[in-house]
Amino acid sequence: MAEEISFQETEEILESIINNQRLVKIDSKDGIKFLVFSHPAADDILRSRRTRELALLEAEKEGLPSLEDINELIEQKIVGQVDQEQIKELEDKIVAQKRVLQLTKIPGRRTPIEEAIENYSNEIEQLKAKGEMYQYHSREKKADEEALLYLAWAATQTVEGHTYWDSFQAFEDETDLSLRNSVLQTFGKFNRGLPVKTIRYISRHGLWRVRYVAALKTGGSLFDLEDLTPDQLGLLYWSNYYQSIYEMMPDDQPDDETIQNDEALDKYMESYFKQREKERNEGKVNRRNTSRKGKSKLAAWDRSDELIITPSHPDYMKIEYSEERIKSEGTSEVEVMAPNSRRARNRRSLARNRQGS
Repeated sequence: MAEEISFQETEEILESIINNQRLVKIDSKDGIKFLVFSHPAADDILRSRRTRELALLEAEKEGLPSLEDINELIEQKIVGQVDQEQIKELEDKIVAQKRVLQLTKIPGRRTPIEEAIENYSNEIEQLKAKGEMYQYHSREKKADEEALLYLAWAATQTVEGHTYWDSFQAFEDETDLSLRNSVLQTFGKFNRGLPVKTIRYISRHGLWRVRYVAALKTGGSLFDLEDLTPDQLGLLYWSNYYQSIYEMMPDDQPDDETIQNDEALDKYMESYFKQREKERNEGKVNRRNTSRKGKSKLAAWDRSDELIITPSHPDYMKIEYSEERIKSEGTSEVEVMAPNSRRARNRRSLARNRQGS
């Protein structure tokens, strides 16, 4: 990742996350247009859901099939058993390559493995795409498209900060289909958020770490928005993850090379937490066993606390006395003696003789 993102690109990505404004280039019939995308606010999301529900009702009235019906058709007639087996085989290859990637730290050797994983993923998408085109004829997909249209309209602004289309209806009536389709395609990718790999890279980069650590020390705010965007939430999550690693004891902390390698770090931390869990469980067993052993007798001194018991106490005969000097803390009325001492035996014998007489 360090080789793929320059300092300037890192700065641009970070600022777009913090300010929730990303400059994008959009194709139109008049050439390239520069627009600004922002993640929708809570009110916009609520209105998009209303738009989806209305579209769903309309599609049902039109008699469009449900997504469940179309998926059954795809599974039975369009994507055959051979394709399903190929998808399973490709998924197994991806799992195997990811295991190899975790063990490979040299960047030059990691590149072909990452390319192989990407190629296998593309093959899976192509096999699944055989049936996915039919899903767009379902009532749910039509409703989803209407909701996405609304969000794209609400999130698209000019560089000057104004909504590009004055109304949602104006966006639906847009005659420049190249512009509208380009906005939809680009916004859909933007709305899903940045890849996890990119977010993790930003969260441990010095440009962000300075802000994050300063906010931790001073209690300052990192974002001005009340509704955090998916990228902001992801950045906070991974920042906390890496902060916990940077605060580990030196003997437990992974080296810098491992920290920079996502797969290697995840494997290291998984092993670390398993070891810690094992140690905690062993500690609980040891404490439980120690506690059980100590329940057979009462100790006159437990953890250096002084315990004064008179002969009338029901557990007087069960007390296990240490050789530590007995103190009564100035209480002259209380006499403390070991139950099996000569003095105690003589006192009991004298009491029995008195009772006999």
